[in-house]
This record gives sequence, structure tokens and C-alpha cells, in this order.
Amino acid sequence: MAEKIPTFTTKKCYECFTHLPLDAEVCPSCKKKVGKVNKIGVAEKPTDWKGYVICLLIWIGLGIFIWKGFF
Repeated sequence: MAEKIPTFTTKKCYECFTHLPLDAEVCPSCKKKVGKVNKIGVAEKPTDWKGYVICLLIWIGLGIFIWKGFF
């Protein structure tokens, strides 16, 4: 039995649950970036790649600092 995929005409912001058009990229109420609509009608939270890269660089820097400073 095939699962029926619902179609939506709007999506809800993941932060404040305001109804938004499907092509909206920013919520006008809370100013958060929103992604594509998921299977329950709520916009997905976009991945913060910049934050992940900064965190990775900090961990690498800490590793180099410990290696150079103590070994």
C-alpha cells in the first residue's frame, strides 16, 4: 500500500508557528530563516553550516595548541 504524501498550500514557522507561503525564506514575525516544508506542514530549520565550520576550526586550533604546548 503506497503512502499518500500530503500537499500543503502554506507552511508553519518552526519557531513561532506563523503560517507562511511555501516560497518564504524568512518568517516576518520572528525573522528566523525557514526551509522547505516537512511531511507535517512545518518548515524545517535550515542547517547552520557556518556554525559547524567555526566549531570544527576551534577544536582543531585547540588540538594544535595542546599538541604544541605540551608535547
